[in-house]
Amino acid sequence: MNSNKLEEEFAHYNYLEDTKWQLELPTYKKTTSARVANRPKISVIIANYNNAPYLEKMLDSLVHQTIGLDALQLLFIDDKSTDNSAEIVEKYLQKYSSIEFYQLKENTGGAHGPRNVGILNARGEYLVFLDADDWYDENALQYMSETLDKSNDDMGFFGIAQSINGKLSLKSKAYIFDGNQTGRDIQELPTAFYEWLGPQGIMLRKDLVERNNLHFVNQRVADDVTFFYQALRTAKTISRGTELTTYLNRDADNISLSKSINRTFMISWFRSLGFINQKFPDDSSKEKFLSRRIEWLIYDFLLRRDIGYRFSKKRIIDFKESFDKYIGELAFDPSKHFRTGARIVVWQYLIADDYDAIVKFNHWHSVRHLAKRYLGLTQKKDNRYYFPTINPSVPKVAINMRAIAKDYVKNELFLEIYTHEKIKNFEMRNRKNPFERRQLTYQKQSECNYSLEIPEDFSVKNWEILIISSHYQEHRIEKLDKIMTKKEDKAS
Repeated sequence: MNSNKLEEEFAHYNYLEDTKWQLELPTYKKTTSARVANRPKISVIIANYNNAPYLEKMLDSLVHQTIGLDALQLLFIDDKSTDNSAEIVEKYLQKYSSIEFYQLKENTGGAHGPRNVGILNARGEYLVFLDADDWYDENALQYMSETLDKSNDDMGFFGIAQSINGKLSLKSKAYIFDGNQTGRDIQELPTAFYEWLGPQGIMLRKDLVERNNLHFVNQRVADDVTFFYQALRTAKTISRGTELTTYLNRDADNISLSKSINRTFMISWFRSLGFINQKFPDDSSKEKFLSRRIEWLIYDFLLRRDIGYRFSKKRIIDFKESFDKYIGELAFDPSKHFRTGARIVVWQYLIADDYDAIVKFNHWHSVRHLAKRYLGLTQKKDNRYYFPTINPSVPKVAINMRAIAKDYVKNELFLEIYTHEKIKNFEMRNRKNPFERRQLTYQKQSECNYSLEIPEDFSVKNWEILIISSHYQEHRIEKLDKIMTKKEDKAS
Protein backbone atom coordinates (compact mmCIF):
# COMPACT_ATOMS: atom_id res chain seq x y z
CA MET A 1 0.00 0.00 0.00
CA ASN A 2 1.42 3.39 -0.94
CA SER A 3 1.81 6.22 1.57
CA ASN A 4 -1.30 8.09 0.35
CA LYS A 5 -3.54 5.09 0.93
CA LEU A 6 -2.01 4.50 4.35
CA GLU A 7 -2.64 8.14 5.21
CA GLU A 8 -6.26 7.72 4.14
CA GLU A 9 -6.58 4.66 6.38
CA PHE A 10 -5.03 6.50 9.32
CA ALA A 11 -7.48 9.36 8.75
CA HIS A 12 -10.43 6.95 8.59
CA TYR A 13 -9.55 5.45 11.98
CA ASN A 14 -8.87 8.90 13.53
CA TYR A 15 -5.13 8.58 14.00
CA LEU A 16 -4.43 12.09 12.76
CA GLU A 17 -4.09 15.24 14.86
CA ASP A 18 -7.28 16.93 13.72
CA THR A 19 -10.76 17.34 15.21
CA LYS A 20 -12.46 14.58 13.21
CA TRP A 21 -12.46 12.28 16.27
CA GLN A 22 -14.48 14.87 18.21
CA LEU A 23 -17.03 15.41 15.44
CA GLU A 24 -17.77 11.68 15.15
CA LEU A 25 -18.65 11.14 18.80
CA PRO A 26 -22.33 10.39 19.53
CA THR A 27 -24.55 12.66 21.58
CA TYR A 28 -25.38 11.70 25.14
CA LYS A 29 -27.67 12.25 28.09
CA LYS A 30 -25.85 13.61 31.15
CA THR A 31 -26.94 13.15 34.75
CA THR A 32 -24.87 14.22 37.77
CA SER A 33 -24.74 13.95 41.53
CA ALA A 34 -26.34 16.81 43.42
CA ARG A 35 -22.85 18.17 44.11
CA VAL A 36 -19.85 18.05 41.76
CA ALA A 37 -16.51 19.83 41.99
CA ASN A 38 -15.86 22.65 39.52
CA ARG A 39 -12.09 22.23 39.77
CA PRO A 40 -11.36 18.65 40.76
CA LYS A 41 -7.82 17.40 41.23
CA ILE A 42 -8.36 14.18 39.26
CA SER A 43 -10.78 13.16 36.52
CA VAL A 44 -11.49 9.41 36.50
CA ILE A 45 -12.77 8.27 33.09
CA ILE A 46 -14.66 4.98 33.10
CA ALA A 47 -15.81 3.41 29.83
CA ASN A 48 -18.57 0.84 30.25
CA TYR A 49 -20.49 -1.62 28.16
CA ASN A 50 -22.47 -4.36 29.93
CA ASN A 51 -20.18 -4.67 32.96
CA ALA A 52 -22.98 -4.66 35.55
CA PRO A 53 -21.61 -7.58 37.65
CA TYR A 54 -18.39 -5.64 38.34
CA LEU A 55 -19.65 -2.10 38.80
CA GLU A 56 -20.31 -2.08 42.54
CA LYS A 57 -16.78 -3.22 43.37
CA MET A 58 -15.30 -0.66 40.98
CA LEU A 59 -17.50 2.21 42.23
CA ASP A 60 -16.90 1.32 45.90
CA SER A 61 -13.17 1.60 45.26
CA LEU A 62 -13.70 5.13 43.95
CA VAL A 63 -16.13 6.60 46.46
CA HIS A 64 -13.89 5.47 49.33
CA GLN A 65 -10.62 6.89 47.99
CA THR A 66 -8.49 8.48 50.73
CA ILE A 67 -8.09 11.65 48.65
CA GLY A 68 -11.84 12.29 49.10
CA LEU A 69 -14.66 12.76 46.62
CA ASP A 70 -14.29 16.56 46.61
CA ALA A 71 -10.97 16.09 44.78
CA LEU A 72 -12.50 13.80 42.15
CA GLN A 73 -14.59 13.97 39.00
CA LEU A 74 -15.94 10.48 38.30
CA LEU A 75 -17.02 10.34 34.66
CA PHE A 76 -18.95 7.15 33.97
CA ILE A 77 -19.55 6.91 30.22
CA ASP A 78 -21.91 4.14 29.16
CA ASP A 79 -21.71 2.87 25.57
CA LYS A 80 -25.45 2.10 25.33
CA SER A 81 -25.36 -0.98 27.57
CA THR A 82 -28.20 -3.49 27.41
CA ASP A 83 -27.81 -4.76 31.00
CA ASN A 84 -28.68 -3.00 34.27
CA SER A 85 -25.52 -0.85 34.38
CA ALA A 86 -27.57 2.37 34.44
CA GLU A 87 -29.59 1.26 37.46
CA ILE A 88 -26.40 0.55 39.45
CA VAL A 89 -24.73 3.85 38.54
CA GLU A 90 -27.85 5.87 39.32
CA LYS A 91 -27.97 4.32 42.81
CA TYR A 92 -24.43 5.59 43.51
CA LEU A 93 -25.18 8.93 41.87
CA GLN A 94 -28.04 9.51 44.33
CA LYS A 95 -25.91 8.55 47.35
CA TYR A 96 -22.50 10.09 46.56
CA SER A 97 -21.16 13.37 45.20
CA SER A 98 -18.83 13.94 42.23
CA ILE A 99 -20.36 11.37 39.84
CA GLU A 100 -21.25 12.33 36.26
CA PHE A 101 -23.19 9.78 34.22
CA TYR A 102 -22.97 10.06 30.42
CA GLN A 103 -25.33 7.76 28.51
CA LEU A 104 -24.31 7.64 24.85
CA LYS A 105 -27.22 7.52 22.40
CA GLU A 106 -25.30 5.31 19.97
CA ASN A 107 -22.96 2.41 20.64
CA THR A 108 -19.42 3.24 19.47
CA GLY A 109 -18.22 -0.37 19.33
CA GLY A 110 -15.33 -0.06 21.77
CA ALA A 111 -13.84 1.76 24.73
CA HIS A 112 -12.34 4.45 22.47
CA GLY A 113 -15.65 6.31 22.07
CA PRO A 114 -16.54 6.63 25.77
CA ARG A 115 -12.94 7.46 26.68
CA ASN A 116 -12.89 10.30 24.15
CA VAL A 117 -16.16 11.67 25.56
CA GLY A 118 -14.45 11.58 28.93
CA ILE A 119 -11.43 13.50 27.68
CA LEU A 120 -13.63 16.28 26.29
CA ASN A 121 -15.57 16.63 29.55
CA ALA A 122 -12.70 16.22 32.03
CA ARG A 123 -11.94 19.17 34.33
CA GLY A 124 -9.24 17.69 36.54
CA GLU A 125 -5.56 18.54 36.66
CA TYR A 126 -4.84 14.83 36.19
CA LEU A 127 -6.52 12.07 34.16
CA VAL A 128 -6.80 8.36 34.84
CA PHE A 129 -8.70 5.77 32.83
CA LEU A 130 -10.31 2.93 34.75
CA ASP A 131 -11.86 -0.09 33.04
CA ALA A 132 -15.31 -0.80 34.43
CA ASP A 133 -14.38 -4.27 35.66
CA ASP A 134 -11.14 -3.16 37.39
CA TRP A 135 -10.78 -1.36 40.71
CA TYR A 136 -8.38 0.83 42.68
CA ASP A 137 -6.59 0.41 45.97
CA GLU A 138 -8.14 2.93 48.36
CA ASN A 139 -5.01 5.12 48.48
CA ALA A 140 -4.25 4.89 44.76
CA LEU A 141 -5.35 8.30 43.51
CA GLN A 142 -3.79 10.23 46.38
CA TYR A 143 -0.50 8.34 45.97
CA MET A 144 -0.37 8.80 42.19
CA SER A 145 -1.24 12.50 42.22
CA GLU A 146 1.14 13.31 45.09
CA THR A 147 3.94 11.57 43.20
CA LEU A 148 3.36 13.76 40.12
CA ASP A 149 2.89 16.88 42.24
CA LYS A 150 6.38 16.38 43.66
CA SER A 151 8.11 15.29 40.44
CA ASN A 152 6.45 17.72 37.98
CA ASP A 153 6.50 14.88 35.43
CA ASP A 154 3.50 14.76 33.10
CA MET A 155 3.01 11.01 33.37
CA GLY A 156 3.37 8.36 36.06
CA PHE A 157 3.38 4.55 36.12
CA PHE A 158 2.48 2.62 39.26
CA GLY A 159 1.90 -0.86 40.66
CA ILE A 160 -0.70 -3.21 39.18
CA ALA A 161 -2.00 -6.49 40.63
CA GLN A 162 -3.68 -8.95 38.27
CA SER A 163 -6.62 -10.82 39.79
CA ILE A 164 -7.67 -14.20 38.38
CA ASN A 165 -10.55 -15.66 40.38
CA GLY A 166 -9.22 -13.93 43.49
CA LYS A 167 -5.58 -15.02 43.08
CA LEU A 168 -3.26 -12.02 42.80
CA SER A 169 -0.02 -11.68 40.86
CA LEU A 170 2.18 -8.78 39.76
CA LYS A 171 1.40 -7.23 36.40
CA SER A 172 3.76 -5.09 34.31
CA LYS A 173 6.65 -5.72 36.67
CA ALA A 174 8.99 -3.32 34.85
CA TYR A 175 6.87 -0.45 36.21
CA ILE A 176 8.04 -1.19 39.76
CA PHE A 177 11.12 -3.46 39.79
CA ASP A 178 13.60 -0.57 39.53
CA GLY A 179 12.09 1.25 42.51
CA ASN A 180 10.63 4.74 42.88
CA GLN A 181 11.91 7.11 40.19
CA THR A 182 11.20 10.62 38.94
CA GLY A 183 12.37 12.37 35.79
CA ARG A 184 13.19 9.03 34.14
CA ASP A 185 14.09 9.55 30.47
CA ILE A 186 11.86 7.33 28.34
CA GLN A 187 14.83 6.51 26.09
CA GLU A 188 16.39 4.68 29.04
CA LEU A 189 13.38 2.47 29.81
CA PRO A 190 13.89 -1.30 29.36
CA THR A 191 12.13 -3.28 26.65
CA ALA A 192 10.02 -5.01 29.32
CA PHE A 193 8.48 -1.64 30.21
CA TYR A 194 6.45 -1.82 26.98
CA GLU A 195 4.93 -5.16 27.95
CA TRP A 196 1.58 -3.62 28.91
CA LEU A 197 0.81 0.12 28.44
CA GLY A 198 -2.88 -0.41 29.09
CA PRO A 199 -4.78 2.16 31.19
CA GLN A 200 -4.11 0.40 34.49
CA GLY A 201 -1.62 2.04 36.85
CA ILE A 202 -1.14 5.19 34.73
CA MET A 203 -1.87 8.83 35.56
CA LEU A 204 -1.17 11.79 33.27
CA ARG A 205 -1.71 15.53 33.24
CA LYS A 206 -4.74 16.72 31.32
CA ASP A 207 -2.64 19.55 29.94
CA LEU A 208 -0.39 16.99 28.21
CA VAL A 209 -3.42 15.46 26.49
CA GLU A 210 -4.92 18.79 25.43
CA ARG A 211 -1.66 20.36 24.18
CA ASN A 212 -0.98 17.39 21.93
CA ASN A 213 -4.57 16.64 20.84
CA LEU A 214 -4.20 13.11 22.23
CA HIS A 215 -7.22 10.85 21.80
CA PHE A 216 -8.14 7.20 21.36
CA VAL A 217 -8.19 5.95 17.78
CA ASN A 218 -11.37 4.50 16.34
CA GLN A 219 -10.70 0.78 16.69
CA ARG A 220 -11.46 -1.80 19.36
CA VAL A 221 -7.93 -3.18 19.56
CA ALA A 222 -4.65 -1.32 20.32
CA ASP A 223 -6.44 2.01 20.88
CA ASP A 224 -5.24 2.23 24.48
CA VAL A 225 -1.60 1.28 23.83
CA THR A 226 -1.49 3.73 20.90
CA PHE A 227 -2.79 6.51 23.16
CA PHE A 228 -0.44 5.84 26.06
CA TYR A 229 2.62 5.39 23.87
CA GLN A 230 1.98 8.74 22.19
CA ALA A 231 1.50 10.30 25.63
CA LEU A 232 4.79 8.74 26.74
CA ARG A 233 6.58 10.25 23.73
CA THR A 234 5.24 13.73 24.41
CA ALA A 235 5.97 13.48 28.16
CA LYS A 236 9.64 12.56 27.49
CA THR A 237 10.25 11.83 31.19
CA ILE A 238 8.10 9.89 33.66
CA SER A 239 7.68 9.04 37.33
CA ARG A 240 7.45 5.51 38.64
CA GLY A 241 6.00 4.39 41.97
CA THR A 242 6.27 0.95 43.52
CA GLU A 243 3.06 0.90 45.55
CA LEU A 244 -0.05 -1.01 44.46
CA THR A 245 -2.65 1.22 42.82
CA THR A 246 -4.81 -0.83 40.45
CA TYR A 247 -6.38 -4.28 40.36
CA LEU A 248 -6.65 -5.72 36.85
CA ASN A 249 -9.56 -8.15 36.58
CA ARG A 250 -8.90 -11.22 34.44
CA ASP A 251 -11.53 -13.61 35.85
CA ALA A 252 -13.22 -14.40 32.54
CA ASP A 253 -10.14 -13.99 30.38
CA ASN A 254 -9.05 -17.41 29.20
CA ILE A 255 -11.21 -18.77 26.37
CA SER A 256 -12.98 -15.55 25.36
CA LEU A 257 -9.77 -13.54 25.02
CA SER A 258 -8.02 -16.22 22.97
CA LYS A 259 -10.86 -16.36 20.48
CA SER A 260 -10.92 -12.56 20.16
CA ILE A 261 -7.38 -12.76 18.74
CA ASN A 262 -8.53 -12.90 15.12
CA ARG A 263 -7.62 -11.31 11.82
CA THR A 264 -9.19 -7.96 12.77
CA PHE A 265 -7.06 -8.02 15.92
CA MET A 266 -3.93 -8.60 13.81
CA ILE A 267 -4.68 -5.85 11.29
CA SER A 268 -5.57 -3.36 14.04
CA TRP A 269 -2.23 -3.94 15.72
CA PHE A 270 -0.28 -3.63 12.47
CA ARG A 271 -2.11 -0.38 11.67
CA SER A 272 -1.20 1.01 15.09
CA LEU A 273 2.44 -0.06 14.88
CA GLY A 274 2.70 1.25 11.34
CA PHE A 275 1.43 4.66 12.43
CA ILE A 276 3.85 4.82 15.37
CA ASN A 277 6.75 3.71 13.16
CA GLN A 278 5.91 6.46 10.69
CA LYS A 279 5.28 9.21 13.25
CA PHE A 280 8.28 8.88 15.56
CA PRO A 281 12.03 8.90 14.78
CA ASP A 282 14.18 5.81 15.03
CA ASP A 283 15.43 5.83 18.60
CA SER A 284 15.77 3.55 21.61
CA SER A 285 12.19 3.97 22.84
CA LYS A 286 10.59 3.21 19.48
CA GLU A 287 12.87 0.25 18.86
CA LYS A 288 12.03 -1.34 22.20
CA PHE A 289 8.31 -0.60 21.91
CA LEU A 290 7.97 -1.99 18.39
CA SER A 291 10.16 -4.99 19.17
CA ARG A 292 8.05 -6.02 22.14
CA ARG A 293 4.79 -5.63 20.21
CA ILE A 294 6.11 -7.45 17.13
CA GLU A 295 7.26 -10.27 19.40
CA TRP A 296 3.75 -10.63 20.82
CA LEU A 297 2.23 -10.71 17.33
CA ILE A 298 4.71 -13.39 16.26
CA TYR A 299 3.74 -15.47 19.27
CA ASP A 300 0.00 -15.05 18.64
CA PHE A 301 -0.07 -15.55 14.87
CA LEU A 302 2.95 -17.69 14.03
CA LEU A 303 3.19 -19.95 17.08
CA ARG A 304 -0.27 -20.26 18.64
CA ARG A 305 -3.00 -22.62 17.44
CA ASP A 306 -5.76 -21.74 19.92
CA ILE A 307 -6.82 -18.30 18.67
CA GLY A 308 -9.74 -17.11 16.56
CA TYR A 309 -7.78 -17.13 13.29
CA ARG A 310 -7.11 -20.72 12.21
CA PHE A 311 -3.46 -21.66 11.89
CA SER A 312 -2.36 -22.33 8.30
CA LYS A 313 0.22 -21.31 5.75
CA LYS A 314 -2.35 -18.83 4.49
CA ARG A 315 -2.40 -17.15 7.91
CA ILE A 316 1.40 -16.90 7.90
CA ILE A 317 1.45 -15.32 4.43
CA ASP A 318 -1.30 -12.89 5.48
CA PHE A 319 0.79 -11.96 8.52
CA LYS A 320 3.88 -11.24 6.44
CA GLU A 321 2.00 -9.28 3.79
CA SER A 322 0.31 -7.20 6.51
CA PHE A 323 3.66 -6.61 8.20
CA ASP A 324 5.16 -5.38 4.92
CA LYS A 325 2.12 -3.23 4.17
CA TYR A 326 1.97 -1.36 7.47
CA ILE A 327 5.50 -1.51 8.90
CA GLY A 328 7.83 -2.41 6.06
CA GLU A 329 11.57 -2.59 6.48
CA LEU A 330 12.83 -1.77 9.96
CA ALA A 331 16.02 0.11 10.76
CA PHE A 332 16.82 -2.37 13.55
CA ASP A 333 16.61 -6.07 14.33
CA PRO A 334 13.68 -6.57 16.73
CA SER A 335 14.64 -10.15 17.51
CA LYS A 336 17.49 -9.01 19.77
CA HIS A 337 14.76 -7.97 22.20
CA PHE A 338 12.78 -11.24 21.96
CA ARG A 339 12.55 -13.35 25.09
CA THR A 340 12.39 -16.89 23.71
CA GLY A 341 14.38 -18.85 21.15
CA ALA A 342 11.25 -20.09 19.36
CA ARG A 343 10.21 -16.55 18.49
CA ILE A 344 13.70 -15.73 17.19
CA VAL A 345 13.68 -18.84 14.96
CA VAL A 346 10.27 -17.96 13.52
CA TRP A 347 11.33 -14.35 12.90
CA GLN A 348 14.34 -15.52 10.88
CA TYR A 349 12.13 -17.72 8.75
CA LEU A 350 9.63 -14.88 8.32
CA ILE A 351 12.12 -12.32 6.99
CA ALA A 352 13.37 -15.00 4.58
CA ASP A 353 9.76 -15.60 3.40
CA ASP A 354 10.19 -19.28 4.27
CA TYR A 355 6.56 -19.99 5.15
CA ASP A 356 6.86 -23.77 4.86
CA ALA A 357 9.65 -23.72 7.45
CA ILE A 358 7.37 -21.82 9.85
CA VAL A 359 4.61 -24.42 9.39
CA LYS A 360 7.07 -27.24 10.06
CA PHE A 361 8.66 -25.52 13.04
CA ASN A 362 5.27 -24.67 14.53
CA HIS A 363 4.19 -28.32 14.38
CA TRP A 364 7.32 -29.86 15.85
CA HIS A 365 7.90 -27.16 18.47
CA SER A 366 4.29 -27.59 19.63
CA VAL A 367 4.96 -31.33 20.07
CA ARG A 368 8.16 -30.86 22.04
CA HIS A 369 6.61 -28.09 24.12
CA LEU A 370 3.87 -30.52 25.16
CA ALA A 371 6.50 -33.22 25.80
CA LYS A 372 8.30 -30.86 28.18
CA ARG A 373 5.16 -29.63 29.88
CA TYR A 374 3.37 -32.93 30.45
CA LEU A 375 6.17 -35.50 30.38
CA GLY A 376 8.98 -33.39 31.79
CA LEU A 377 11.23 -34.18 28.81
CA THR A 378 14.26 -31.92 28.30
CA GLN A 379 17.83 -32.24 27.04
CA LYS A 380 20.92 -30.89 28.75
CA LYS A 381 24.06 -29.76 26.96
CA ASP A 382 26.91 -27.50 28.10
CA ASN A 383 25.14 -26.22 31.21
CA ARG A 384 21.96 -25.42 29.28
CA TYR A 385 18.62 -27.17 29.02
CA TYR A 386 16.78 -27.48 25.71
CA PHE A 387 13.38 -28.61 24.57
CA PRO A 388 13.61 -32.31 23.64
CA THR A 389 14.84 -33.19 20.15
CA ILE A 390 11.96 -34.99 18.45
CA ASN A 391 12.80 -34.07 14.86
CA PRO A 392 16.57 -33.41 14.40
CA SER A 393 15.91 -31.24 11.33
CA VAL A 394 14.07 -28.65 13.45
CA PRO A 395 16.31 -26.02 15.14
CA LYS A 396 17.03 -26.58 18.82
CA VAL A 397 15.46 -24.13 21.24
CA ALA A 398 17.00 -23.47 24.65
CA ILE A 399 14.89 -23.15 27.78
CA ASN A 400 15.42 -19.64 29.15
CA MET A 401 16.06 -20.83 32.69
CA ARG A 402 15.80 -24.02 34.64
CA ALA A 403 16.30 -23.70 38.41
CA ILE A 404 16.26 -26.75 40.70
CA ALA A 405 16.29 -26.79 44.50
CA LYS A 406 18.91 -29.32 45.67
CA ASP A 407 19.14 -29.01 49.44
CA TYR A 408 18.32 -26.90 52.48
CA VAL A 409 20.74 -26.72 55.43
CA LYS A 410 20.63 -24.26 58.35
CA ASN A 411 18.54 -21.54 56.64
CA GLU A 412 20.54 -21.87 53.43
CA LEU A 413 18.92 -23.08 50.23
CA PHE A 414 21.16 -24.60 47.56
CA LEU A 415 20.17 -24.31 43.89
CA GLU A 416 21.33 -25.36 40.46
CA ILE A 417 20.47 -22.78 37.80
CA TYR A 418 20.94 -23.26 34.06
CA THR A 419 20.33 -20.13 32.01
CA HIS A 420 21.68 -17.70 29.43
CA GLU A 421 19.94 -14.81 31.22
CA LYS A 422 21.66 -12.56 33.73
CA ILE A 423 20.19 -12.97 37.20
CA LYS A 424 19.05 -9.65 38.67
CA ASN A 425 18.02 -10.86 42.13
CA PHE A 426 16.14 -13.48 44.15
CA GLU A 427 12.84 -12.47 45.71
CA MET A 428 10.57 -13.82 48.43
CA ARG A 429 6.96 -12.86 47.70
CA ASN A 430 3.77 -13.20 49.72
CA ARG A 431 1.36 -15.55 47.95
CA LYS A 432 -1.72 -13.53 48.94
CA ASN A 433 -0.21 -10.05 48.60
CA PRO A 434 2.38 -9.97 45.78
CA PHE A 435 3.37 -6.41 46.72
CA GLU A 436 4.83 -7.74 49.96
CA ARG A 437 8.27 -8.58 48.59
CA ARG A 438 11.77 -9.03 49.97
CA GLN A 439 15.05 -9.44 48.17
CA LEU A 440 17.11 -12.39 49.39
CA THR A 441 20.85 -12.47 49.97
CA TYR A 442 22.57 -14.94 47.67
CA GLN A 443 25.97 -16.18 46.63
CA LYS A 444 27.07 -17.54 43.27
CA GLN A 445 29.32 -20.48 44.11
CA SER A 446 30.05 -21.64 40.56
CA GLU A 447 28.64 -21.21 37.05
CA CYS A 448 25.43 -23.09 37.90
CA ASN A 449 25.41 -23.28 41.70
CA TYR A 450 23.87 -20.72 44.04
CA SER A 451 22.97 -20.49 47.69
CA LEU A 452 20.23 -18.34 49.26
CA GLU A 453 19.75 -17.16 52.83
CA ILE A 454 16.15 -18.00 53.79
CA PRO A 455 14.50 -15.93 56.57
CA GLU A 456 13.15 -17.73 59.62
CA ASP A 457 9.55 -16.71 58.89
CA PHE A 458 9.51 -18.35 55.44
CA SER A 459 6.78 -20.95 54.92
CA VAL A 460 5.66 -22.64 51.74
CA LYS A 461 2.04 -21.84 52.57
CA ASN A 462 2.58 -18.08 52.76
CA TRP A 463 5.59 -17.34 50.56
CA GLU A 464 7.14 -18.22 47.22
CA ILE A 465 10.69 -17.66 45.99
CA LEU A 466 11.26 -16.26 42.50
CA ILE A 467 14.34 -15.60 40.39
CA ILE A 468 14.22 -12.24 38.60
CA SER A 469 16.28 -11.99 35.43
CA SER A 470 17.73 -8.90 33.81
CA HIS A 471 14.86 -9.11 31.29
CA TYR A 472 12.39 -8.62 34.18
CA GLN A 473 11.27 -12.22 33.71
CA GLU A 474 10.26 -14.29 36.73
CA HIS A 475 11.33 -17.91 37.09
CA ARG A 476 10.14 -20.45 39.62
CA ILE A 477 12.31 -23.09 41.27
CA GLU A 478 11.61 -26.77 40.71
CA LYS A 479 11.30 -29.00 43.80
CA LEU A 480 11.36 -25.95 46.08
CA ASP A 481 8.06 -26.66 47.82
CA LYS A 482 9.01 -30.31 48.35
CA ILE A 483 12.36 -29.49 49.97
CA MET A 484 11.01 -26.62 52.08
CA THR A 485 7.98 -28.63 53.21
CA LYS A 486 10.34 -31.35 54.47
CA LYS A 487 12.20 -28.65 56.40
CA GLU A 488 8.98 -27.40 57.96
CA ASP A 489 7.83 -30.94 58.86
CA LYS A 490 11.11 -31.62 60.65
CA ALA A 491 10.90 -28.33 62.52
CA SER A 492 7.39 -29.12 63.76
